[in-house]
Amino acid sequence: MRSRLWPAITIIRESGTIVQRLFVYGTLLAATETPMARWLTPRLGLCRDATVAGRLIAVPARSGFYPALLPTSGHRRVCGMVCDAALAPQDWRKLDLYEGGEYQRVPVMVLSGGIWRRAQTYRWAAPVPPAARNIAGGDFRQWLRESRRPAYTGG
Repeated sequence: MRSRLWPAITIIRESGTIVQRLFVYGTLLAATETPMARWLTPRLGLCRDATVAGRLIAVPARSGFYPALLPTSGHRRVCGMVCDAALAPQDWRKLDLYEGGEYQRVPVMVLSGGIWRRAQTYRWAAPVPPAARNIAGGDFRQWLRESRRPAYTGG
């Protein structure tokens, strides 16, 4: 059975497992070692470096920074990973709750290894906070390292 919401990015394995691709670029990346990344990582299959059109900002919170993907009219790219995600409906709901009302899960085209792939990602859907910082290179992991700032851990 194919997903009605995301028919173009649903893969049905011979085993019957439903897999959708998920592009992650921030606190869901395993390298950020956040509690949510630790929960998500074992639920993901193959992950590849990838980019998506957009620009990135860092939003401050009490426990660190989290990134927000914004659409762009230019050629800017955001770095992350595209992963095969064999998630149950309750897992998707958990992710949606974690991302909150500030984000919207949307379909995107990602570029990985010279190949365009369809995936889902979370894009910022709220007004940009005045304290947000621009991430010029579009790479949240690199920005965290260079700025020596902590990733949001949920609090």
